[in-house]
Amino acid sequence: MKVDVPWEQVHRLLGAGPVVLLTSHHRDRDNVMPAAWVTPLSKDPPLLGVAIHRQAFTHELIWRSEQFAINVPGRPLMEAVAKLGTISGRDVEDKLTWASLTSEEPSQIDAPLVRECLAWIECHVVNAVEVGDHTLFVGQAVAAKAEQEAFDETWLLKEEELRPLHHLGGKNYGVIEDVLSANS
Repeated sequence: MKVDVPWEQVHRLLGAGPVVLLTSHHRDRDNVMPAAWVTPLSKDPPLLGVAIHRQAFTHELIWRSEQFAINVPGRPLMEAVAKLGTISGRDVEDKLTWASLTSEEPSQIDAPLVRECLAWIECHVVNAVEVGDHTLFVGQAVAAKAEQEAFDETWLLKEEELRPLHHLGGKNYGVIEDVLSANS
């Protein structure tokens, strides 16, 4: 039997995708925040969309710098991801250090990368669309790297610590355990 889903939880029906750590930089400020509303938009050119609430500090930094990085955390970073969602970058000078994470130098943008993550995608903003209380930033991927043991054309899912972390809503997270292949 199906039950009604309250409208304020409708997004959770589609939101079991990987959670990312979105990093941004403008002038002398870096920031990192967890984001689950991230989606591929185009294969050629490689465009990705990330929806950020307009009051978020990350929104301000991306708006001004026109760039961001998507960092894909694995299962071992669950507590750090959850912790990063509890405070604004306006209130902490260095959120990466505050969450016991390490920055890595990017190759094409100014926003830091998170060394402990399984993969990174560096993006330049090519469009920004106001959608409800969020802005959908459209970023063109200009560089990407992934751990060889974790990714080879798709996520390999061989070892738990090399599986992308998924946000299920609230304080709930999960990981995908098996690769299934269809016969057709």
